[in-house]
Amino acid sequence: MSLPTLLETARKLLLSPLVLDIEFLGTKVRAHLPSGYTLDIYYNATLQKYSYTIIKQNKRVIGWDNAPHHKHVKTYPHHFHTPDGKITQSGMKGNPTEDVTSILREAKKTLKL
Repeated sequence: MSLPTLLETARKLLLSPLVLDIEFLGTKVRAHLPSGYTLDIYYNATLQKYSYTIIKQNKRVIGWDNAPHHKHVKTYPHHFHTPDGKITQSGMKGNPTEDVTSILREAKKTLKL
C-alpha cells in the first residue's frame, strides 16, 4: 500500500466506533474489531491489486478482491466472497480510502452490531 493511502485508510478506520485498534503489516493495515474479528485491508498501488477480508479464528468470513479468476462475475475482476462461500458481484472500486466506508458497513452487518 502506498504510504499516503495506508495512512488515510488507517485514519478512516480509527474514526469508526467499530474499530478497536489497528496495526500496520507491510502493505496491509489490520483493524481489530469486536468479538475477535479482524479486518485486513491489503493494497498494492503498483499492481492495482487489493483484498479486503474480515476474519475470525484465522478463517475468512467475507471478503472482496480483484484477483482475476472469477470471469463469470459481472463486476469482474472485482468480486465478493459471501459467508457461505459464494462468489458474487462487488461494489468495491479497489481504492481502500474510498471503499473503507462500505467495508465497515458490511462489517457491522456481519458482526450483527
